[in-house]
Amino acid sequence: MPRSTYYAHRASRPARTVRERAEEVLVGEIRVLHAGSRGAYGAPRIHATLRRAGRVVNSKKVER
Repeated sequence: MPRSTYYAHRASRPARTVRERAEEVLVGEIRVLHAGSRGAYGAPRIHATLRRAGRVVNSKKVER
């Protein structure tokens, strides 16, 4: 493996950490919405609720 690959991977660590934290926050919001609906809301409704709240998120990410 080239040396540059190692340094590129190492340099991407802060961005990866920010993405992982943002994902954790999103998962928390999804869990609150799902529990608030007593498990009735699926991915489409949760996605719509997040969009109405001003949260721009891909529907496939909500499904995951």
